[in-house]
Amino acid sequence: MSGAEAPWSRLNFEIESRLDAVPLLGQVAYLLCIAAGFAPVEGSQLEVCVVEAVNNSILHAYQGDPAHRVELEAQLLSGELIFDVWDSGTSADPAQMNADHRGALEVHSGQVKDIPHTGRGLAIIQEVMDSSEYTPGTERNRFRMIKRRDLCQLPNERPKRTRQLDHKK
Repeated sequence: MSGAEAPWSRLNFEIESRLDAVPLLGQVAYLLCIAAGFAPVEGSQLEVCVVEAVNNSILHAYQGDPAHRVELEAQLLSGELIFDVWDSGTSADPAQMNADHRGALEVHSGQVKDIPHTGRGLAIIQEVMDSSEYTPGTERNRFRMIKRRDLCQLPNERPKRTRQLDHKK
């Protein structure tokens, strides 16, 4: 990227493992997406993905215990944005975490009452992100999400406004 390059390439954020702290990381993710040249709707979608991944760390790796930390690392590389969610809790089964969960988004009855209230986070992430991968570690677990940017919409290559303002009064 040249010209209107984002002022960052890697940032780290850390919160206590409390669900009420998660929306802040979601808002940070949204702002980073906008700064990286993603459209606002994409920023909102990526915000949801980060919130879902962090919620999973808190609810599953830490079983809701607020005495731990969850870290969000954001990396901006040429043409893609990478979000890594790190925790040091109980590892999940990588085969289960990395399986295709998008079927959880299907509602065959067409009835709102049949939409489950839980268990759709990984499906949402897999639907929105270009790739995601869970990697358990001996000290820390990582859930990586990658979103590629349409190279036609890099910040320094966006079309200029053509509408002229009439300054006459």
